[in-house]
Amino acid sequence: MSEEKKASKKDATSDEDILFPQSTFDYDPLSVDDNEIDQEKMDDDNPYDTVDYPTVRNMPEDMHHGPRYTAERQGSVEKAVDELFDHNPSRKPVFLKILKWCEGGSLNSELSEKIKAAQNNNYSVYTPTMLCRMLERTGALTLTMPETSEEEEDIEDGVRYLKINKHVDPTWTTTEDGSEVYQKYMQGDEFKDIVLNRDVKYAEPYLVILNALNEAPHSKKELEDMVNDMPILQHPRRFGGHFIDMLERCAAIEWRDRSWHITDLGKAMIPAVQQKVFEMKEAELTKDQESQNAAE
Repeated sequence: MSEEKKASKKDATSDEDILFPQSTFDYDPLSVDDNEIDQEKMDDDNPYDTVDYPTVRNMPEDMHHGPRYTAERQGSVEKAVDELFDHNPSRKPVFLKILKWCEGGSLNSELSEKIKAAQNNNYSVYTPTMLCRMLERTGALTLTMPETSEEEEDIEDGVRYLKINKHVDPTWTTTEDGSEVYQKYMQGDEFKDIVLNRDVKYAEPYLVILNALNEAPHSKKELEDMVNDMPILQHPRRFGGHFIDMLERCAAIEWRDRSWHITDLGKAMIPAVQQKVFEMKEAELTKDQESQNAAE
Protein backbone atom coordinates (compact mmCIF):
# COMPACT_ATOMS: atom_id res chain seq x y z
CA MET A 1 0.00 0.00 0.00
CA SER A 2 1.39 3.44 -0.98
CA GLU A 3 2.17 6.11 1.59
CA GLU A 4 -0.58 8.26 0.08
CA LYS A 5 -3.23 5.57 0.53
CA LYS A 6 -2.08 4.88 4.10
CA ALA A 7 -2.42 8.55 4.97
CA SER A 8 -5.86 8.71 3.38
CA LYS A 9 -7.01 5.65 5.34
CA LYS A 10 -5.62 7.07 8.59
CA ASP A 11 -7.45 10.36 8.09
CA ALA A 12 -10.73 8.55 7.42
CA THR A 13 -10.56 6.61 10.69
CA SER A 14 -13.04 8.03 13.18
CA ASP A 15 -13.08 7.71 16.97
CA GLU A 16 -15.98 5.32 16.57
CA ASP A 17 -13.89 3.08 14.30
CA ILE A 18 -11.16 2.96 16.95
CA LEU A 19 -13.50 2.16 19.84
CA PHE A 20 -15.72 -0.20 17.87
CA PRO A 21 -13.80 -2.02 15.12
CA GLN A 22 -15.81 -3.00 12.09
CA SER A 23 -15.33 -6.67 12.94
CA THR A 24 -17.44 -6.08 16.04
CA PHE A 25 -20.43 -5.09 13.95
CA ASP A 26 -19.86 -7.84 11.39
CA TYR A 27 -19.80 -10.60 14.02
CA ASP A 28 -22.89 -12.79 14.01
CA PRO A 29 -22.70 -15.42 16.82
CA LEU A 30 -25.60 -17.36 15.34
CA SER A 31 -23.66 -17.95 12.14
CA VAL A 32 -20.94 -19.97 13.87
CA ASP A 33 -21.15 -23.71 13.31
CA ASP A 34 -18.91 -25.72 15.63
CA ASN A 35 -18.98 -28.55 13.09
CA GLU A 36 -16.76 -26.41 10.87
CA ILE A 37 -14.33 -25.30 13.57
CA ASP A 38 -10.80 -26.54 13.02
CA GLN A 39 -9.37 -26.73 16.51
CA GLU A 40 -5.81 -26.68 15.24
CA LYS A 41 -6.23 -23.44 13.31
CA MET A 42 -7.86 -21.29 15.93
CA ASP A 43 -6.89 -17.63 15.91
CA ASP A 44 -7.12 -15.62 19.13
CA ASP A 45 -7.85 -12.48 17.09
CA ASN A 46 -10.62 -14.08 15.08
CA PRO A 47 -14.05 -13.52 16.67
CA TYR A 48 -15.41 -16.55 14.86
CA ASP A 49 -13.08 -18.86 16.74
CA THR A 50 -14.23 -20.18 20.12
CA VAL A 51 -11.99 -20.72 23.13
CA ASP A 52 -9.44 -23.47 22.73
CA TYR A 53 -11.47 -26.29 24.26
CA PRO A 54 -12.80 -29.28 22.35
CA THR A 55 -16.32 -28.86 21.06
CA VAL A 56 -18.89 -31.25 22.50
CA ARG A 57 -19.09 -33.19 19.25
CA ASN A 58 -15.32 -33.71 19.27
CA MET A 59 -15.12 -34.89 22.89
CA PRO A 60 -14.60 -38.60 23.61
CA GLU A 61 -17.84 -40.42 24.38
CA ASP A 62 -16.80 -41.12 28.00
CA MET A 63 -16.53 -37.36 28.62
CA HIS A 64 -20.14 -36.62 27.67
CA HIS A 65 -22.21 -35.97 30.78
CA GLY A 66 -25.94 -36.54 30.82
CA PRO A 67 -28.32 -35.75 33.68
CA ARG A 68 -26.43 -36.01 36.95
CA TYR A 69 -29.05 -37.34 39.37
CA THR A 70 -30.52 -40.45 37.78
CA ALA A 71 -31.37 -43.89 39.07
CA GLU A 72 -29.04 -45.37 36.45
CA ARG A 73 -26.08 -43.28 37.55
CA GLN A 74 -26.67 -43.48 41.33
CA GLY A 75 -27.92 -47.07 41.40
CA SER A 76 -31.50 -46.49 42.59
CA VAL A 77 -34.25 -43.90 42.71
CA GLU A 78 -33.68 -43.42 46.44
CA LYS A 79 -29.97 -42.69 46.01
CA ALA A 80 -30.64 -40.38 43.07
CA VAL A 81 -33.17 -38.37 45.10
CA ASP A 82 -30.78 -38.30 48.07
CA GLU A 83 -28.07 -36.81 45.86
CA LEU A 84 -30.48 -34.29 44.35
CA PHE A 85 -31.64 -33.17 47.80
CA ASP A 86 -28.10 -33.12 49.19
CA HIS A 87 -26.93 -30.69 46.49
CA ASN A 88 -30.11 -28.58 46.60
CA PRO A 89 -30.98 -28.36 50.33
CA SER A 90 -32.97 -25.12 50.01
CA ARG A 91 -35.22 -26.77 47.38
CA LYS A 92 -35.84 -29.89 49.45
CA PRO A 93 -39.11 -28.70 51.08
CA VAL A 94 -40.47 -27.84 47.62
CA PHE A 95 -39.33 -31.17 46.17
CA LEU A 96 -41.11 -33.02 48.99
CA LYS A 97 -44.27 -30.99 48.44
CA ILE A 98 -44.19 -31.84 44.73
CA LEU A 99 -43.97 -35.55 45.52
CA LYS A 100 -46.92 -35.20 47.89
CA TRP A 101 -49.02 -33.12 45.50
CA CYS A 102 -48.43 -35.57 42.66
CA GLU A 103 -49.55 -38.69 44.49
CA GLY A 104 -52.43 -39.89 42.33
CA GLY A 105 -51.53 -37.35 39.64
CA SER A 106 -51.61 -33.56 39.28
CA LEU A 107 -52.26 -31.47 36.19
CA ASN A 108 -49.23 -29.46 35.15
CA SER A 109 -51.16 -26.16 35.20
CA GLU A 110 -52.37 -26.69 38.78
CA LEU A 111 -49.01 -27.98 39.98
CA SER A 112 -47.14 -25.03 38.51
CA GLU A 113 -49.29 -22.59 40.46
CA LYS A 114 -48.68 -24.48 43.71
CA ILE A 115 -44.92 -24.54 43.13
CA LYS A 116 -44.85 -20.82 42.29
CA ALA A 117 -46.67 -20.07 45.54
CA ALA A 118 -44.28 -22.30 47.50
CA GLN A 119 -41.30 -20.42 46.04
CA ASN A 120 -42.88 -16.98 46.19
CA ASN A 121 -40.80 -15.85 49.17
CA ASN A 122 -37.85 -18.15 48.66
CA TYR A 123 -36.40 -17.17 45.29
CA SER A 124 -35.15 -19.92 43.01
CA VAL A 125 -33.57 -19.91 39.57
CA TYR A 126 -35.49 -23.12 38.89
CA THR A 127 -38.90 -22.85 37.26
CA PRO A 128 -41.70 -25.26 38.31
CA THR A 129 -41.12 -27.32 35.17
CA MET A 130 -37.38 -27.55 35.82
CA LEU A 131 -37.97 -28.82 39.37
CA CYS A 132 -40.40 -31.45 38.08
CA ARG A 133 -37.97 -32.51 35.35
CA MET A 134 -35.23 -32.95 37.96
CA LEU A 135 -37.45 -35.27 39.96
CA GLU A 136 -38.49 -37.05 36.77
CA ARG A 137 -34.86 -37.83 35.93
CA THR A 138 -34.37 -39.45 39.34
CA GLY A 139 -37.33 -41.73 38.65
CA ALA A 140 -39.48 -40.25 41.44
CA LEU A 141 -41.88 -38.50 39.08
CA THR A 142 -43.38 -39.36 35.72
CA LEU A 143 -45.12 -37.25 33.07
CA THR A 144 -48.14 -38.41 31.09
CA MET A 145 -49.01 -36.46 27.96
CA PRO A 146 -52.67 -36.30 26.91
CA GLU A 147 -53.79 -37.01 23.36
CA THR A 148 -53.04 -34.06 21.11
CA SER A 149 -55.84 -34.94 18.70
CA GLU A 150 -59.18 -36.70 18.68
CA GLU A 151 -61.24 -38.24 15.93
CA GLU A 152 -64.56 -36.57 15.08
CA GLU A 153 -67.25 -37.33 12.50
CA ASP A 154 -69.37 -35.01 10.38
CA ILE A 155 -72.61 -36.97 9.97
CA GLU A 156 -74.04 -34.70 7.27
CA ASP A 157 -70.99 -34.93 5.03
CA GLY A 158 -70.21 -38.48 6.10
CA VAL A 159 -66.54 -37.76 6.78
CA ARG A 160 -64.22 -38.33 9.70
CA TYR A 161 -61.41 -36.00 10.64
CA LEU A 162 -58.91 -35.32 13.40
CA LYS A 163 -59.43 -32.37 15.69
CA ILE A 164 -56.15 -30.97 16.99
CA ASN A 165 -56.14 -29.87 20.62
CA LYS A 166 -54.32 -26.56 20.80
CA HIS A 167 -54.00 -26.62 24.58
CA VAL A 168 -52.79 -29.77 26.34
CA ASP A 169 -52.28 -30.14 30.08
CA PRO A 170 -50.02 -33.10 30.94
CA THR A 171 -50.19 -34.89 34.27
CA TRP A 172 -47.31 -35.34 36.74
CA THR A 173 -47.52 -38.46 38.91
CA THR A 174 -45.33 -39.63 41.78
CA THR A 175 -43.97 -43.09 41.02
CA GLU A 176 -44.06 -45.98 43.48
CA ASP A 177 -40.35 -45.49 44.18
CA GLY A 178 -40.94 -41.77 44.59
CA SER A 179 -43.67 -42.43 47.17
CA GLU A 180 -41.35 -44.68 49.14
CA VAL A 181 -38.66 -41.98 49.16
CA TYR A 182 -41.22 -39.41 50.28
CA GLN A 183 -42.35 -41.62 53.16
CA LYS A 184 -38.73 -42.18 54.18
CA TYR A 185 -38.09 -38.46 54.42
CA MET A 186 -41.36 -37.80 56.25
CA GLN A 187 -40.39 -40.43 58.83
CA GLY A 188 -37.43 -38.22 59.62
CA ASP A 189 -34.59 -40.64 58.90
CA GLU A 190 -32.27 -37.84 57.83
CA PHE A 191 -33.39 -35.62 60.71
CA LYS A 192 -32.65 -38.39 63.22
CA ASP A 193 -29.25 -39.05 61.68
CA ILE A 194 -28.23 -35.38 61.90
CA VAL A 195 -29.92 -34.14 65.08
CA LEU A 196 -30.13 -37.30 67.18
CA ASN A 197 -26.92 -38.97 66.02
CA ARG A 198 -24.12 -36.89 64.54
CA ASP A 199 -25.11 -33.67 66.35
CA VAL A 200 -26.72 -35.26 69.39
CA LYS A 201 -24.60 -33.28 71.90
CA TYR A 202 -26.39 -30.18 70.61
CA ALA A 203 -29.90 -31.62 70.99
CA GLU A 204 -30.90 -28.85 73.41
CA PRO A 205 -30.13 -25.92 71.03
CA TYR A 206 -32.02 -27.76 68.30
CA LEU A 207 -34.99 -28.15 70.65
CA VAL A 208 -34.94 -24.45 71.57
CA ILE A 209 -35.14 -23.46 67.90
CA LEU A 210 -37.84 -26.01 67.04
CA ASN A 211 -39.99 -25.01 70.03
CA ALA A 212 -39.65 -21.33 69.18
CA LEU A 213 -40.68 -21.89 65.55
CA ASN A 214 -43.53 -24.13 66.65
CA GLU A 215 -44.96 -21.11 68.46
CA ALA A 216 -44.32 -18.51 65.76
CA PRO A 217 -42.07 -17.68 62.77
CA HIS A 218 -38.76 -15.98 63.60
CA SER A 219 -35.91 -14.24 61.83
CA LYS A 220 -32.46 -15.79 61.69
CA LYS A 221 -31.08 -13.26 64.17
CA GLU A 222 -33.86 -13.96 66.66
CA LEU A 223 -33.13 -17.68 66.53
CA GLU A 224 -29.39 -17.17 66.83
CA ASP A 225 -29.84 -14.91 69.87
CA MET A 226 -31.82 -17.68 71.57
CA VAL A 227 -28.94 -20.16 71.51
CA ASN A 228 -25.63 -18.35 70.96
CA ASP A 229 -24.97 -17.87 74.69
CA MET A 230 -25.78 -21.44 75.72
CA PRO A 231 -22.82 -23.07 77.58
CA ILE A 232 -22.75 -26.08 75.26
CA LEU A 233 -21.88 -23.77 72.34
CA GLN A 234 -18.90 -22.06 73.96
CA HIS A 235 -16.21 -24.79 73.80
CA PRO A 236 -15.80 -25.55 70.97
CA ARG A 237 -17.52 -22.41 69.72
CA ARG A 238 -20.66 -22.92 67.70
CA PHE A 239 -23.23 -20.42 66.49
CA GLY A 240 -26.95 -20.60 65.88
CA GLY A 241 -26.58 -20.41 62.13
CA HIS A 242 -25.25 -23.98 62.10
CA PHE A 243 -28.46 -25.38 63.59
CA ILE A 244 -30.64 -23.37 61.24
CA ASP A 245 -28.66 -24.73 58.27
CA MET A 246 -28.95 -28.32 59.50
CA LEU A 247 -32.67 -28.07 60.22
CA GLU A 248 -33.25 -26.64 56.75
CA ARG A 249 -31.10 -29.39 55.25
CA CYS A 250 -33.33 -32.10 56.70
CA ALA A 251 -36.54 -30.21 55.77
CA ALA A 252 -37.57 -29.49 59.37
CA ILE A 253 -37.77 -25.74 58.75
CA GLU A 254 -38.23 -23.55 55.68
CA TRP A 255 -37.78 -19.89 54.73
CA ARG A 256 -40.89 -18.02 53.57
CA ASP A 257 -42.54 -14.67 54.15
CA ARG A 258 -39.11 -13.33 55.16
CA SER A 259 -38.84 -15.55 58.22
CA TRP A 260 -38.17 -19.13 59.26
CA HIS A 261 -41.14 -21.49 59.68
CA ILE A 262 -41.35 -25.00 61.06
CA THR A 263 -42.56 -27.71 58.66
CA ASP A 264 -44.87 -30.63 59.38
CA LEU A 265 -41.79 -32.83 59.62
CA GLY A 266 -40.19 -30.47 62.13
CA LYS A 267 -43.32 -30.54 64.30
CA ALA A 268 -43.41 -34.34 64.16
CA MET A 269 -39.78 -34.55 65.32
CA ILE A 270 -40.13 -32.34 68.42
CA PRO A 271 -41.16 -35.20 70.79
CA ALA A 272 -38.11 -37.26 69.77
CA VAL A 273 -35.77 -34.32 70.46
CA GLN A 274 -37.51 -33.61 73.78
CA GLN A 275 -37.02 -37.22 74.80
CA LYS A 276 -33.34 -37.12 73.88
CA VAL A 277 -32.76 -33.91 75.85
CA PHE A 278 -34.53 -35.44 78.85
CA GLU A 279 -32.39 -38.59 78.64
CA MET A 280 -29.18 -36.56 78.38
CA LYS A 281 -30.07 -34.45 81.43
CA GLU A 282 -31.00 -37.56 83.40
CA ALA A 283 -27.68 -39.16 82.47
CA GLU A 284 -25.83 -36.00 83.52
CA LEU A 285 -27.61 -35.94 86.90
CA THR A 286 -26.82 -39.60 87.45
CA LYS A 287 -23.18 -39.00 86.61
CA ASP A 288 -22.97 -36.06 89.01
CA GLN A 289 -24.62 -38.09 91.74
CA GLU A 290 -22.19 -40.97 91.26
CA SER A 291 -19.26 -38.56 91.40
CA GLN A 292 -20.60 -37.03 94.62
CA ASN A 293 -21.10 -40.45 96.23
CA ALA A 294 -17.58 -41.47 95.25
CA ALA A 295 -16.16 -38.28 96.81
CA GLU A 296 -17.96 -38.96 100.09
